[in-house]
Amino acid sequence: MAFNLDALATVVLDDSIKGIPFGAKLGFADVAAQGWNMLAGDLPLPAAVIRADALAHNSRWMQRFVAERGALIAPHVKTTMCPQIIARQIADGAWGVTVATVQQMRVCRTFGADRIILANQAVGRAELDAIAAMVKAPDLDFMMIVDSAAGIEAAAETVRRNQLDRPLQLLLERGYPGGRTGCRTNDIAIALARQIRAAPELRLVGIETFEGLIKTENGSPDQAVGAFMDEIATLFGLCANEDLFESDAPVITAGGSSYYDIVIDGLARCGARVVTRSGCYVTHDSGLYQSAHERLQAKTGAQDGLRRALEIWAYVQSIPEPGLALLTAGRRDCGTDSGFPVPLLLSRAGARPQDLPAGCEIVNLNDQHAYMRFPIDLPLAVGDRVGLGISHPCTTFDKWQIIYLVDDDYRVMEAMKTFF
Repeated sequence: MAFNLDALATVVLDDSIKGIPFGAKLGFADVAAQGWNMLAGDLPLPAAVIRADALAHNSRWMQRFVAERGALIAPHVKTTMCPQIIARQIADGAWGVTVATVQQMRVCRTFGADRIILANQAVGRAELDAIAAMVKAPDLDFMMIVDSAAGIEAAAETVRRNQLDRPLQLLLERGYPGGRTGCRTNDIAIALARQIRAAPELRLVGIETFEGLIKTENGSPDQAVGAFMDEIATLFGLCANEDLFESDAPVITAGGSSYYDIVIDGLARCGARVVTRSGCYVTHDSGLYQSAHERLQAKTGAQDGLRRALEIWAYVQSIPEPGLALLTAGRRDCGTDSGFPVPLLLSRAGARPQDLPAGCEIVNLNDQHAYMRFPIDLPLAVGDRVGLGISHPCTTFDKWQIIYLVDDDYRVMEAMKTFF
């Protein structure tokens, strides 16, 4: 599978887009030649940047980690919705891509994706008919999730209504009590698997689940995820024993960005094609997933692990009282669902960034401001630039139409377009 980025050639960048220099109007191909440098003041702040070396490292690292364990990866591209990043993941060996919505699927098809997992049950007629239109293309290997009799019947009716000449490929979703979507028990799931097997319009090609939100009152989350993977492996075996899969290589797919190591190890014994769907690894973060990765490294001994690639840069706009700085970035620029941004770097007058000392902390955000407490002996000044790490990249990417790919000196190498 290859991603064709030619569609970006028609996109025009101008200063109506956050982060584009004032007065600029240019195409994607012209950005590198501008010689912009974020530290030199060439970009209005706030600006979102991705460090090129870290991005490349993370993409290769995850591909190697998964391959060494005999698994595949179909990264969940809802994280970035950036064709240039998706193209890198595919070039590094991704088996396919995962999307959350039909709109995301349509974007991926526009750029040439030919193996797509829709990790949700589509139920609306407009969405299902759009899927049918895309599935008519012979090059598309598409799999959709179902978790109910109604979803199965809707999928079958879509095939009939659109006169598709091949069955829709389905993944049966298994959930857990109190969780998100998915059949709550294996008994419910096996009954639905039989319903799919009996429908000529449909083809059961595997089992899907998402373990990332499991909570536990007793024991560790690792143990809870491991036990849940045992249930998934049992379900796969039940379906295989009844010959319910209509695929030469049925799939088990799971694995968010926190427990993918446990998922791969737990499902390896099934004899299935194990596909993980981690998405946030490609830029990593400074909060939620950094903590999870430290656990993984301690457990597996994984070396030279994932690196922070995504940063939000802002000015110190005001120091209204000792030890409090107001920065020019807020909730419109940084996701906060998994914690406030983390102040990491300081650049004075365009100098190379230095690490901020302990005691610097974002304590609140408004729409356009961040409140940063800092040690009163830190010589912070209005006009200084602060680099923020974030937690959970997904809810920061969708706040930016353009994110800059930068080198170690924060020279702009490329403008990266998102499609949210």
